[in-house]
Amino acid sequence: MNRLVISGALIQVDPVRYSPAGVPIAEAVVLHRSSQTVAAQARQVECELTVQASASLAGQLAQLATGTQVKLEGALNRRSVNSRQLILILNRIEKE
Repeated sequence: MNRLVISGALIQVDPVRYSPAGVPIAEAVVLHRSSQTVAAQARQVECELTVQASASLAGQLAQLATGTQVKLEGALNRRSVNSRQLILILNRIEKE
C-alpha cells in the first residue's frame, strides 16, 4: 500500500501550469513539524515535502496562501522517471 497523510504549513505555492494534454497541475511545498515517539523516546521531526495536485485539486491547491495549515493525503511517487526525489501526488486537501 502507498498512502501518506501529512499535515503542516504551506511554505511555497506555485501557480497552476498545464500538462501537454491540457491537464492543470499545481505544486507546493509543505513543512511538517511534530513530536513522535520512536523506540519509547520522544523525538522532534521536521521535513519539507513537495506535493503535486492535478485537475480540480490543482486549482484548490494553487488558491491556498503561503502559511496555510493543511492536511494532505496522497501517494508517494518519483518526481520523474529518472529522478530519485519523492513527491506526494495528492488526492485530498483539507485546510486545518
